Amino acid sequence: MINGLSVDLEDWYQGLTSTNRTPGAWPTFESRVVENTNHLLDILAEHRTKVTFFVLGCIANDFPELVAQVQREGHEIGVHGYYHRRIYQLTPDEFAAEIDRTIAAIEAIINEPIIGHRAPYASIMKGSLWALDVLREKGFLYDSSVFPTKNMLYGFPNAPRFPYYPILGKSFVEFPLSTVRIMGMNIPIAGGFYLRTLPYWFIKWGINRIHREGQPAIIYMHPWELDLNQPRPRVTPRERITHYHGRASLEGKLHRLLQDFHFAPLRELLGLVGDQTTLR
Repeated sequence: MINGLSVDLEDWYQGLTSTNRTPGAWPTFESRVVENTNHLLDILAEHRTKVTFFVLGCIANDFPELVAQVQREGHEIGVHGYYHRRIYQLTPDEFAAEIDRTIAAIEAIINEPIIGHRAPYASIMKGSLWALDVLREKGFLYDSSVFPTKNMLYGFPNAPRFPYYPILGKSFVEFPLSTVRIMGMNIPIAGGFYLRTLPYWFIKWGINRIHREGQPAIIYMHPWELDLNQPRPRVTPRERITHYHGRASLEGKLHRLLQDFHFAPLRELLGLVGDQTTLR
């Protein structure tokens, strides 16, 4: 079974919710995205694994050589917005403009079509499904932003758990982030905080259970999650858990994950999606 592994290419202060809101202050923070991404690229190369990197437009503008290096090493490049803003806080016109700006920044570096999108903070939810229409109109072939669970930041618990076509009559695919169904609830195992926090045996069990349902697992992570020396500004108690907890174990889990399962860029899964139920 081929699974999808993706990386949201952003710096630590862009993922931290308290500093995410102030992009004007980002130049005052220590950037660690190049070092962290190179470390992740080394791990992927060791396991001969190619994945999808969803790139922020501002990262592409500030670090074009890093994005070029990711492409040279054979990884797919997708879009992750420009300033890591939640889509449900944007209007359709603002979202369309942000997508255009990000595409322009990335296309100035790479010479291949951009067909995939990941929303910051999995922010395509029930009230922001209009974003999928915008993406399709701009020529994207897939999105991977829907998380069929619920927490304080995001979630769409009633969405399909497995890859599906969210726009009736259109060959546009949604790759939901992976959950397992336990006692009537969708339990996340997809990556990020969950990959850092959950024991590896549970993650492995969850992926195998998804395979028994005949479906691929869709896993994600961030380069900053491998960084044990990241600066620690004053953060909320929640951020101490969601942003920093479990980092010491992540690299070992990632090695085991890449040994135990086969991963590929999401574009390679497009032809494997069956005739799944749409939301409309």
